[in-house]
Amino acid sequence: MNLFMAWRVHRGFTVKSFPGIGCILLVCCLIVITGGCDMLVKPPTEPRLHELSDREVLQYEWADDLDFTDIDQSVEQSIGYYEKVAAGTVFRYGGEVYTAQEMAASHRLFLSLVKDFAGMDLVRSLREKFIFFESANAHGGAFFTGYYEPFLQGSLEPTAEFTEPLYETPGDLIVVDLGMFSREWKQRSIVGRLDGGRLVPYDSREEIVYGNSLENRARPLAYVREIELFFLQIQGSGLIGLPDGRVTRVNYAQKNGHPYVSIGSVLRDKIPSERMSLQAIKAYLHEHPEEVRDILSLNPSYTFFREVEEGPLGNIGVVLTPNRSIAMDSALIPGGGLAFIETELPVFEDCELTGWRPVRRFVLVQDTGGAIRGHGRVDLFFGHGPKAELTAGHMIRAGRVFLMAAKKKYIGDKEDKEDE
Repeated sequence: MNLFMAWRVHRGFTVKSFPGIGCILLVCCLIVITGGCDMLVKPPTEPRLHELSDREVLQYEWADDLDFTDIDQSVEQSIGYYEKVAAGTVFRYGGEVYTAQEMAASHRLFLSLVKDFAGMDLVRSLREKFIFFESANAHGGAFFTGYYEPFLQGSLEPTAEFTEPLYETPGDLIVVDLGMFSREWKQRSIVGRLDGGRLVPYDSREEIVYGNSLENRARPLAYVREIELFFLQIQGSGLIGLPDGRVTRVNYAQKNGHPYVSIGSVLRDKIPSERMSLQAIKAYLHEHPEEVRDILSLNPSYTFFREVEEGPLGNIGVVLTPNRSIAMDSALIPGGGLAFIETELPVFEDCELTGWRPVRRFVLVQDTGGAIRGHGRVDLFFGHGPKAELTAGHMIRAGRVFLMAAKKKYIGDKEDKEDE
């Protein structure tokens, strides 16, 4: 286990290509980058998305460690997204601009190649017909974490055990698109509420949870345990088991606009670095109930939910596929796009971390997150269940992430032939 775990809890770790986090964190990041991946890369001068040269593309086998299991399911979800986006929406990869129709055609071409070819024949076809880009952070690689869909016990009414309301988005919450006021604020927004004709910051976690400020202002979807709600908000979606046996699914709806602050930073002196994980942090909180309020309130960010029939849903509105869906920065990376990741996953024996194994696979960018910021920042979705929770809870690794899209001449030819 590396020292980086002391500063991060899943999607709650705040990374923006690593600037401004502190010298110690940067040192830890360098340790991870140089020691956690079998490929050494020359770091760029700044985080960036750059197109791979023909020579660079030839250096990779572009093999899939899952033998393409479930890749068609995930790709079809993205195709469905492209078929529903607003007319005129475009997707940018560096200097390349694709329409939604071209993105869908690119995905269909990928599926046809996977179906018709195998081994090196498939690799050669991908190299020939696709453009590859690398999203690299300030250290020339990528930083990986993981997330999952938790299962919580709860109730539709408050009880002695389930005391914490899980709120839907309050009616008085206002999201202001700053891009409407100035081009320099494009793709930026703030969240607040009106107070006597003034827009003020929305209620913080401390005010909501411990000041009960949303009573009569927001509707609880269910009631759960306090600590479990906190980690559900980090994951962004979950299943809630009710006393009568029913299960309801909730998904991210909105946040209160306050910045995320990782609670891992205050626990690094309380939990040894070699034991740091989501599971260790949960255990500490349960074992020290007198510290829970002070620790959780350090993170003023608060998530609101909505009930959904199917899920979990990513930010592009499609159902996520375990081990195939990833979250990246939606301000920088086209939603729904094909990607290829290279990193390592934790290996366990009797729920104890024993090592790491290399993985190389194709994935789809179908989600984002408040702490998923900057180039080279990746969150891999592992699904639900104990194994998914254990893996996501320990996932913290360096690696590389590549984006890919079909060369225009191949998807153009395909469309022309279909028209004929």
